[in-house]
Amino acid sequence: MTSASETVPAAPEDAEAFVSKRLSLRHLRVIQAVAKAGSLSEAAEALHVTQPAISKTLAEIERGLGQTLFQRRGRSLSATALGLRLRDLAHKLEADLLRGGSDVASLVRGASGELLIGATNAALAMVLPDAMAAMKQAYPRVSLSVRTHALTGLVNELRAGRLDLVIARMPSREMPTDLAALPLLSQAEVLAISTVHPLAKSVAKLSWEALNNEAWIWHLPGTRTRAQQDRLWAEMGLPLPTNLIETGDIMLSLSMMKRMPLLSLLPQHVARVAAQNGIVVIVPLPVELDLGQLTLWHLREPQSPVVEHFKLLLSEAAERLR
Repeated sequence: MTSASETVPAAPEDAEAFVSKRLSLRHLRVIQAVAKAGSLSEAAEALHVTQPAISKTLAEIERGLGQTLFQRRGRSLSATALGLRLRDLAHKLEADLLRGGSDVASLVRGASGELLIGATNAALAMVLPDAMAAMKQAYPRVSLSVRTHALTGLVNELRAGRLDLVIARMPSREMPTDLAALPLLSQAEVLAISTVHPLAKSVAKLSWEALNNEAWIWHLPGTRTRAQQDRLWAEMGLPLPTNLIETGDIMLSLSMMKRMPLLSLLPQHVARVAAQNGIVVIVPLPVELDLGQLTLWHLREPQSPVVEHFKLLLSEAAERLR
């Protein structure tokens, strides 16, 4: 790390040329390590090199860019705006390399690559399984890997290059503008009741008030779906149910509804499949959670033929549900 007096400003085109032609993986790993550790000594320890080697590398980068990458804040080093941008570039490159290593391993094993998919519950009942089944027919040697957790985490993994695409529901006002979007399916929620529930035989006569004291499956606190469910109850002037099972796992929800008398708000196509399988009965009461369309997201950059084909299969699977 050079001092401000030792850093000679470079012309923007010279800085651009340094990044595109001279910035190396070694440079980026040093930036990443210093940004994470906050000190030269800890970064050196993490990279198994000496502290002078770290200082020399940072000085080399800063001379090439004509800018300081880290400033001292007390006993720690804090990245400048440029340092943060290069740190993010290092994270992205690291993810690409890990992904590349995985692809190479797949090819060595005799496969033809890997498709990394992030998905929330709304995609898991039919849209994603239908597309995956068709994909395995078209590309039997492509490995399909599906990750299911909170939407924020999935989007972050997509941006970092650790996923090829994400399938999730999101209102238009919340859609990330830095990602490319392909709307798949408009889907409302419906109220579902277990077929083993004593009230399941008289759904046409049921009211929200009559059901409020029954046992419910509710989404986890802090989630967008939970907030919308709570809002709906407030708009109806009802106290929130107190007999709850809280989970964000739709497969667990359906498994529990098969075993005991429960109520739950489910995506319409999920509820239809569950009803066809004799797990639930759909209750004809209006539900409006405004959770948005089921949408496919990917980075705004050219996608591989495998990803493009899977996008087509997802669109076809969604079309069959409309």
